[in-house]
Amino acid sequence: MVDDLPITGLCIVEQTCPPGYVMIDKCEDNSKAEADLWKDQFFAKKVKRFLCITRVFPLAQGTLNNVLVDVCLHDEKELPPAGFSTISTCQDTQEVALKKRLMSVKLIPRDQTSNAINDLQFLSKARKAPPGYTLVGELNGLLLCYRFGPVPNSTPPPVPPRPQPVVQQTEFKPYHIPVQAASLQSHSDSPGVSISKQQSVRVHPLSGVPFEVNPKLIPVPVTQDEVASLRFRSRENIEHEFDYPFFVERQAQHTHHNYNGM
Repeated sequence: MVDDLPITGLCIVEQTCPPGYVMIDKCEDNSKAEADLWKDQFFAKKVKRFLCITRVFPLAQGTLNNVLVDVCLHDEKELPPAGFSTISTCQDTQEVALKKRLMSVKLIPRDQTSNAINDLQFLSKARKAPPGYTLVGELNGLLLCYRFGPVPNSTPPPVPPRPQPVVQQTEFKPYHIPVQAASLQSHSDSPGVSISKQQSVRVHPLSGVPFEVNPKLIPVPVTQDEVASLRFRSRENIEHEFDYPFFVERQAQHTHHNYNGM
């Protein structure tokens, strides 16, 4: 089952859960109670914080292959234990994740342990951890518990292949051309009576149409002699060769101007 796989990453968000993660937004013992980790003050703006977890591996485009092995809660003035990392900011807004009480976690490489945490739960009514779970502590009036389980084979599950795009191709359906059959003489009943029958022949609409490449699209090979015969022209050569003084045009314009001025 998916819920038995070890947790490979976790974060705290304000409202948007990252892709591949699952938000723990409800308490396990009371589905109507939100698992909000932020303690609001009276007459203050409503702020919410939720824990998100993932069991996908490896993470960070294949560079991280860790599993969660421990979680602890401590005062914001205390340093986390050795080997732990504190979740200090929200993944989606970069705002402060928690206040007064902080959450720190310990993740280690997958191949260095045979057991890891595979589930996290928040409880709003119960005062002790359910069977099979370990109590971490209290956060915003909620109890945090985790469950240990074995780490399966480190080989990641196969990724299902992406569906190939379906290319809509027009299908030419053959049509029927009635063909007049040869007159058949009846040899059974009445001699001399001809019987005409209709037969159908399946013919493709493109039958008999040759498929050829337009000769204009066939590249003409260029020989080395033709390449060598090309004469290089500098900018001065081009301007000298194609220079045009426009004498006739200027003379016509001058004559036209004088004619209009008369």
